Amino acid sequence: MSVPPAAQDHQQQRAAQAAMTAAAVRQVWSTVDPDNLEQSWLARAALVAELIRRGQLTAASTAEPWLTTEVGPGEGSVDPVAAVEATGDLQVPLLYPMLIALNRLRRGFTTAMSILSGAYFLEMVTRTLVADAGRIADMAGMIARPRVVSYVRVVELPACARCIILAGREYSFSEGFLRHPRCDCTIAPRRPGDTWELAGPKQLFNEMTAAQQRKAFGAAAVDAIGEGADIAQVVNARRGMDTVTAYGRKVQATREGVTRRGIAGARLITGDPTALIVPRSSEGDMRVVSEFTRRTRTGRQQLVRLRGAKAPRLMPEEIYRQADDREHAIRLLKRNGYIV
Repeated sequence: MSVPPAAQDHQQQRAAQAAMTAAAVRQVWSTVDPDNLEQSWLARAALVAELIRRGQLTAASTAEPWLTTEVGPGEGSVDPVAAVEATGDLQVPLLYPMLIALNRLRRGFTTAMSILSGAYFLEMVTRTLVADAGRIADMAGMIARPRVVSYVRVVELPACARCIILAGREYSFSEGFLRHPRCDCTIAPRRPGDTWELAGPKQLFNEMTAAQQRKAFGAAAVDAIGEGADIAQVVNARRGMDTVTAYGRKVQATREGVTRRGIAGARLITGDPTALIVPRSSEGDMRVVSEFTRRTRTGRQQLVRLRGAKAPRLMPEEIYRQADDREHAIRLLKRNGYIV
């Protein structure tokens, strides 16, 4: 990304701290007795909690010196301990690796596979908690510096598709930081007059190797993006993916973006492969795609019905299965709102 090098270094140091803490915690997990899993893990849980807290404290402690160098002093200093405490109690998260392993054993999995399942979950929790403590400290430090008006998401490769589509996006401090388990993205402060560019998902996608692209997005999605499909449309479509019956057979489709306000919905409703909205006067080919109740300002319950396209929005892999040739695939990608 073309953010300041210090922000990239900060991100890399945070990721390294999370990885180092996870390795130490996993080493402790590897010493549990498979024949007495519950007691042996409970005897080690306090040590693991201490290792995680140390990793969190180290991550949170880097926020203040980094921001002071980058932006200058703030209206007070960030308390790393408070940032760590804000991530919550460790008692429940540290029970889950043991419960997962015991559940696998009861279901007939091998001892090695059961222990590995617990180790994977423990590593995920550790990396997430360390990264969260650091991000909380970063955010508090930025808010304490009036010169900082917003923050930018810093993504370092390799990364998952969900993070890549948010790469370089600028947020106000009233917007929360979207993250998933094991997410190691960080944030960079932005001030009025900053001239560094915001690198977007397409730039990161182009920097990835072919193997990284397939791992992060899937082969069909990579093909669609190569044909000009919007990366965010391709990735977000997977949130509502489902198998439905259409055109006389089962197809892979998605419920994302099919309302009259979505690009795909506008194109499927109007039949115009370039449409971005559905005209208010248009009847179109619509149905109720979502229904829920909400409370109005006066306290009254209100039923809300969202209208959207009757036709399913095909997933990229389904489009490639149906397309007769490349031109046909591009037409379907446009019709389903992937090429905008």
